[in-house]
Amino acid sequence: MKKLLFLSIILLSLASCKQKDYVTLEVQLSGLEPTDTVLAVYGRQYQKMINLNDKGVFKDTLKVNEAGYFGIVIGQKVQFQSFLRNGFDIVVKGDAKDFVKTAKFSGNGSVNTTYLQERIKELNAFNEGSKTLMEADSAVFLKGVNDFETKLTDLLSKTKKVDTLLVKYEKDGLKGYVSNLKETFNVNLATKLKFAKGRPSPKFVNFENYKGGKTSLDDLKGKFVYIDLWATWCEPCLKEIPALKDLEKEYRGKNITFVSISTDQKVDYNKWKTMVKDKELTGIQLYFGEDLEFVQAYNVSSIPRFILIDPNGNIVEQNAPRPSQKAEIVKLFTESGVK
Repeated sequence: MKKLLFLSIILLSLASCKQKDYVTLEVQLSGLEPTDTVLAVYGRQYQKMINLNDKGVFKDTLKVNEAGYFGIVIGQKVQFQSFLRNGFDIVVKGDAKDFVKTAKFSGNGSVNTTYLQERIKELNAFNEGSKTLMEADSAVFLKGVNDFETKLTDLLSKTKKVDTLLVKYEKDGLKGYVSNLKETFNVNLATKLKFAKGRPSPKFVNFENYKGGKTSLDDLKGKFVYIDLWATWCEPCLKEIPALKDLEKEYRGKNITFVSISTDQKVDYNKWKTMVKDKELTGIQLYFGEDLEFVQAYNVSSIPRFILIDPNGNIVEQNAPRPSQKAEIVKLFTESGVK
């Protein structure tokens, strides 16, 4: 009898030590909107919806396929990233009206989610100044990126009991992110040098002129040239037309020529000609005839794209302000000598 009792105790002990094959998630938030009645959990090939219970709490079990990153969303204001593994018990408390500042995570495995929230704050702070950093010189850029990498590395190493898989994911992710930043900076730097002010502009040759004949960039030397790369199917391009017509009217008779180059495919050639007529487009209207040399030389990846070239055929600004950016384009024209 004693042996049976002893054996039962051992079996119960082993059963209690066995890790659960599911995650328990409990989210208690004040300040929810009346429509915030469903919590969504998204992961790799995983999705589950949890309804708000009669106690005002989102609570359920999640049997995740594999440990990893999961997004948790409630309405429009509450969105956060978590790291989940079967066996975790995560409790989330806070105020939905200011979740980022008030969120608290507890329970087995919660340290991973707490770490992720701090990492995301650091990343968002860095991204706010990343545009300025990308435009800085190499020394300033490298210092900024290295400082950021060190800060995130220290955050990860100083946070105790982070899941080993999450540590690997975060190290690999940071390495890839920093590598991509440096690659992007180098590409941008090469582009700046290639299209620096005063360098000879790439040329277009013998583009069809709506009014007849052919026109090349060299034909326009002697005046500034403000080029608009556009297409009839491009809504942002079409939205610029009224401002472009007004700008040309304002600078008519001055030392600048306005050139619009259609990048429509041949199937839309007649649509281009019709639009020029119907919208009474002004300036020099050209069709590129699917000659990609000019747009590729300027690394054009999206339109509309505006370029300003000086009377000698040299680049003033390879990515000039749009006509709708009235203050910026007038400032550029004035500083460049358009008069």
